[in-house]
Amino acid sequence: MLDTGATYHVCPKRDWFSSFYKLDGCFAIMGDDYPCKVEGIGTIRIKMFDGMVREVKEVRYVTQVKKNLISIGSLRVLGHGVSVKDGVLKMTRGSMVMLNPTQ
Repeated sequence: MLDTGATYHVCPKRDWFSSFYKLDGCFAIMGDDYPCKVEGIGTIRIKMFDGMVREVKEVRYVTQVKKNLISIGSLRVLGHGVSVKDGVLKMTRGSMVMLNPTQ
């Protein structure tokens, strides 16, 4: 789930992590002010709709959440562009250059 209010990426599925570092004594405060234990941090791989596999780094492992949360704010800090037009959210990385084939 893409989340514009999340500070961090969150995943409840330990087997999704390709790299993992255990954490002790860390908590994430959810939107309802409920503290959830962060058991670790690492990298997960996500298969996109086009078949490409992407890595998402610095993902918090929190077993108490029901769905994966992808923080839009965290992606923007890393240089991803985010735009919404006609109900479609588009994310880009780097510059997109349109070339005129007649030039």
